[in-house]
Amino acid sequence: MAASKTRARAKVDEKNLNSRLRKSIYLLPNTLTAANMVLGLLAIVFAINDSLSLPLQANSVIPFVVPAELIIAAAFFDFTDGFVARATGTTSKFGMEFDSLSDLISFGVAPALLIYLSVLRYLPLVLGLSITFLYVVCTAIRLARFNVQAQIEEKSHFTGLPSPAAAGLLASYVLLAHWSGWYEKTIIVNKVMNWYEENIGFVELTCIPIMTIVIALVMVSTIAFPSLKKWNWERVKPLTLAFILVVLFLLVYAVQFTSFALLTFYLLWGITRALTKKVFKIKPKAA
Repeated sequence: MAASKTRARAKVDEKNLNSRLRKSIYLLPNTLTAANMVLGLLAIVFAINDSLSLPLQANSVIPFVVPAELIIAAAFFDFTDGFVARATGTTSKFGMEFDSLSDLISFGVAPALLIYLSVLRYLPLVLGLSITFLYVVCTAIRLARFNVQAQIEEKSHFTGLPSPAAAGLLASYVLLAHWSGWYEKTIIVNKVMNWYEENIGFVELTCIPIMTIVIALVMVSTIAFPSLKKWNWERVKPLTLAFILVVLFLLVYAVQFTSFALLTFYLLWGITRALTKKVFKIKPKAA
């Protein structure tokens, strides 16, 4: 009788331990998602602070760099929480909804406010605000659509530009615009940045507003963008590996320039590929 009670108690203890362990595993990706949200909120706070202190500390403060870095850090946590959830088998509807709410802050409101305070506020008020609101609304639509599609089928590509990539593109531009290290660089970096410095008015009053509108609309488009979720790293070809190594070298050499160039290439590659298929009426391969 005592032995049976001992075994029953052991089973209960083991069940409680497994329950606590499973809760801990579920807690990990959600903690990373919360970190993503906090970084987005901090980016908003620092962007506002930089905007308010800009006239007072123009000679001692490099404005908007910290909020841009926080948005990029939030993108890293967004990638990590999804990777951890898939690796531990703890994906859930709650986690998906929580992730989307965090993404709306970090990759919707934060980058929109950042690009408004650093660039778009110098446009006519209605135009600058309209572009800002358009970006936030398109981000919300993009995230809602992603949740619906994810419940139906997990695909090897994204439909529309992913919101972290969109936010990263805007944030990387801000980092590039306030980067002083390009004076020390040579070859293409120096030439491009010299052109940028000579035409900064045209870039910020025309190119960046147009780029922001394009990014917003592409997020809610049906253009396919590649995803790393199902990328088989064991089958990476030598040429692809060499390209990755070159990119890593360029990130170390000039991270501000390279990150903006890579994300711009990612955006243009998706658009160009979609236009090419439409023009030549190339049918997608059957799954």
